[in-house]
Amino acid sequence: MMKPIAVTALGSGAGAARRLLETPLVEAIEIPRPSLDELPFRDFVRALLRAPGFKLDFRGQTPDAALALVSNQILGPGAFQQERAALAEAIAALEVFARGLGAGPPPQVAIRTYFAPGDLVWHVDRVSERTAFRLLWPLGRPAGMKVTPADNIDQRRYRGFMRREFPLLCQLDTRVLHTGAAVEALWAHRPAQLAAMTSGRFPFIVDPDKEWEIDPTAVSVHRVETPAGPGTYHRSSWTNRASPGLQIVITAASDEQ
Repeated sequence: MMKPIAVTALGSGAGAARRLLETPLVEAIEIPRPSLDELPFRDFVRALLRAPGFKLDFRGQTPDAALALVSNQILGPGAFQQERAALAEAIAALEVFARGLGAGPPPQVAIRTYFAPGDLVWHVDRVSERTAFRLLWPLGRPAGMKVTPADNIDQRRYRGFMRREFPLLCQLDTRVLHTGAAVEALWAHRPAQLAAMTSGRFPFIVDPDKEWEIDPTAVSVHRVETPAGPGTYHRSSWTNRASPGLQIVITAASDEQ
């Protein structure tokens, strides 16, 4: 099977990206970006990554205002002003790109630096609008997001697995966020489930060779499940557990086609 990850560039525009995502064999697109070491806001990002893990929904704030809020609380007023402005500008450009994927309202933007164990399990993102796409830019992570085609999921076994595991994974995510405790300690009483997350070998995967990883430095865009269309199955790598990076997540959803 051909690699289901298509490569494009920001300069090619959102229309080109959406056309790729509407291709049945494409699960996600990859937009190459420089490594964190090459970016002008690397010291600011690394300072945020040394602090306790957090998540922040921009809730309509501009990227500059939202970054100022979190930076002032974590690093002190006025810290890294120039680098913060450069990162805000980069996020704003991705917002514009994401909005171009559909004709809907302004995209939802969030950032986080904590490791969510639930991301280790194959899943699809879901919203109630007609069409939706999610853009992820993980800064400082050692491994990328993995994707697999829907026909590589044994749906009967997957539904059974998620009926048992989803509520517990939500609780685990919350405990990790609030306590910073290691997943291995919190999940020690569930060795089979921990082994699946650690190894990436899940009982509902038909062919373990049919999963592909997006470059960890790249921006990626994937489909979100809606009442009108399927989403992309994806998961994080266990390698990201100790270094989750600064994850910039932008969701563009619309009731237009």
